[in-house]
Amino acid sequence: MGLSLLKYIPLITSIVNGFIIKTKHDIKVKSFDQTKEKIDTMEHLLIKLDKKMNDTRHEIEELRKQVICSRVLNIIFFVCLIVLIVIFR
Repeated sequence: MGLSLLKYIPLITSIVNGFIIKTKHDIKVKSFDQTKEKIDTMEHLLIKLDKKMNDTRHEIEELRKQVICSRVLNIIFFVCLIVLIVIFR
């Protein structure tokens, strides 16, 4: 019985050694792996960018309304001026 146990000691030590090396490697990889943080940061930046784009679209729409209103007022004033010139001529 003692002799058969000695045959398996190198095999057992090899398996245990490989397990320890793989565990150490996994711990190192997990400690240096910042993929989750990078993805979270990218998601945060995308959300901020989306919000900024929506704000910019809203501002552009407001400016468009102001320009249209200004054009309409200019046309009305121009027509009034032409009418006044024709009437008081």
